Amino acid sequence: MPKIAKLAIQSNLPQLDRLFDYFVPESLSEQASIGSRVRVMFGRSKKPLDAFIVDFAKESEFSGRLSEILEVVGPSETLKENVFKLCQQLAERSATTLGDILKLAIPAHMPKAFSEHGKIVSAGQNSIPFQDDVVKNGLEEFLTAGRKSFLLVEPRQVELRPGQGSPNTPSWVKTFVLMALANLQEGKSTLILVPDYREHEAIMEALTISQLADHVANYSQEQVKSKQYLGFLKALEDRPRIVVGSRAAAFAPAHNLGSILVFDESDRSYSDQASPYLHSRDVVLVRQSVEGCSLVFACHSISSDMIRLIDSGFLIDRTREFAAPRVSNSEPGLRVDSHAYSAIKTGLELGPVLVQVASLGDSTAIYCKSCDEPARCGECQGPLWIDSSGSKKCRWCNAFQHHFRCSCGGTELSLGRAGATRTAAELGRAFPSVRVIESTGQVRTTRITRGSTLVIATAGAEPYVDGGYSAVVLLDAKVALSRQNLRAQEEAVRFWSNAVAKSGPKAPTVLVGVSGEMSQLFSLWNHHKIAEQEYKSRQELGLPPSLRLGSLSGSISLLSELSEVLAKEPSVVRIGPAPLDISATGQQWRLIFKYPYSLGLHIAKLLKVEVARLSVGKLRTSSSGRSARAITVKMNDTEVV
Repeated sequence: MPKIAKLAIQSNLPQLDRLFDYFVPESLSEQASIGSRVRVMFGRSKKPLDAFIVDFAKESEFSGRLSEILEVVGPSETLKENVFKLCQQLAERSATTLGDILKLAIPAHMPKAFSEHGKIVSAGQNSIPFQDDVVKNGLEEFLTAGRKSFLLVEPRQVELRPGQGSPNTPSWVKTFVLMALANLQEGKSTLILVPDYREHEAIMEALTISQLADHVANYSQEQVKSKQYLGFLKALEDRPRIVVGSRAAAFAPAHNLGSILVFDESDRSYSDQASPYLHSRDVVLVRQSVEGCSLVFACHSISSDMIRLIDSGFLIDRTREFAAPRVSNSEPGLRVDSHAYSAIKTGLELGPVLVQVASLGDSTAIYCKSCDEPARCGECQGPLWIDSSGSKKCRWCNAFQHHFRCSCGGTELSLGRAGATRTAAELGRAFPSVRVIESTGQVRTTRITRGSTLVIATAGAEPYVDGGYSAVVLLDAKVALSRQNLRAQEEAVRFWSNAVAKSGPKAPTVLVGVSGEMSQLFSLWNHHKIAEQEYKSRQELGLPPSLRLGSLSGSISLLSELSEVLAKEPSVVRIGPAPLDISATGQQWRLIFKYPYSLGLHIAKLLKVEVARLSVGKLRTSSSGRSARAITVKMNDTEVV
């Protein structure tokens, strides 16, 4: 008699957001097991859909005729039980479908990569290179099952192994490698989350030097799809692995998970800009509760989100004492003042110098020379700037403006604040005998050799150098602090701290153009007080992260109905609806709502039901021209303020 399988279909359609019963034919009964990926036909669809077996039943509640599973695809257990539980909880908390989360957690099957993995899988367990009892190095306080820790890491580079020579490994990298090795010796896996390719390369290099490369499952999204799938298959094996990646690594099916290690959790790359709009911080917090493993957040600065978790007792601050870096600040005045110039000059005599700037390109803005008005795009009236190639472009629509003419009739332009390209040219003229390197998000430079080199980098794009920089100069600090964003100060301090962490031992850092208490606290490396003051001010104003801030986007009629639903919840504060943008289907509106963390699950379930009811048979066309849901739900909208 054929078995009856309960399937979760990998689809974001709300009508498929439940388990469906399918017959398992006799020919597939041995292959099909809980966790198997299968292909099935559904309704009138002409193409088979991917689904996962989550359970078997003796009989079906469906009175009609059951369809059969067409085939079993890939490994026998593609969807692990722990990952399925994680996906279920995230779907409930984010007011989305289970299929939407499954698409994030499980990559598409690739037959060639699957066949290749089958050939390279070794029969025996990979050996661990050296058996030092690293747990006794004080790591047990972080790695004990169930412990949730915050660690403000020392901002310097260290020797990965004794006698290595010049210190060229970030201290957080060494800490993570030792933690991963300690877990391996206990037969446990480790998930390591990093924000971008620079940190990914640093941790992968250190794992290779430590002879742990054979244990690594590479989850980098920089790889081609087949390589990403190979990383998934390696993590799926029943042996301890070190999984290294960004957002996707939080879903990796690690065997006997011991620890989740997250570096620089407030980096924007951890926030998914596509549905279901999850932040990796929230994903790992839920996963830790599902797995009961240890969790470590390590950063060079402290975000207000970490302070909230520490104050609530959810995280324990286990920061260890270390010598503060040498940081000084100068009063507002010249962009490159005498203090900064002196630090660059002295530093170049000893080695490379890092200069961090706020913007890329030649000029961040341009103005009409006749009327001093900002130069505007002829297509959309957006502000113009000059990129690194010297081309005039619009910041809004990215259109080139080769023949500019102002409304006053003027055609000549004056330049605004210098970006990375012009800064590199100006400092190159001031120091003609040194090599100048520009490093931005558009020009990838991950590591440079030592020497008399001046590196001009935008925030987050600073390359590593063996032994660290001889001096670090932080320009445009006032610009970074004055950005129209709730997290402007938080992000500025994080960018500055990450730059300082790439300096050498006793190397000076100059913060240019900022005075006051905040600059003094930064110079003293008192990140705890900076973050505590920021969080306290957010609490007083009722702003995140003291509470959650979500948003609903759609037509005014749909949002008005949802607003009435939320009005029945006394702890929910509504803002709007307000006009958002105009799409092919008409004006789009946004409703913002604030709610306490304790009501998160309740509000998510309520909105999921109401949105499904109101959206039946309704679609809209997004700005990209694709069909989109009538209502977009973001339970934690980080872009609103």
